[in-house]
Amino acid sequence: MEPTHWGLIIAFTAVGLAFAAGFVLLAVWAIRNGQFKDVEGVKYRMLQDYDPKAVDKGPDGYRN
Repeated sequence: MEPTHWGLIIAFTAVGLAFAAGFVLLAVWAIRNGQFKDVEGVKYRMLQDYDPKAVDKGPDGYRN
């Protein structure tokens, strides 16, 4: 009769549940902090006018 590896099964199950709980907590945190509030606005931001004179440049002429 083959030996059963219940210790490994329990350990892998516990690790899997810990990862799943971590991802759920991360998703809840992101939703509560407003990470998914404006998903449409990002694609329109590139269409806004860009004024290079309005960019703060340092003494060497490059952006800081």
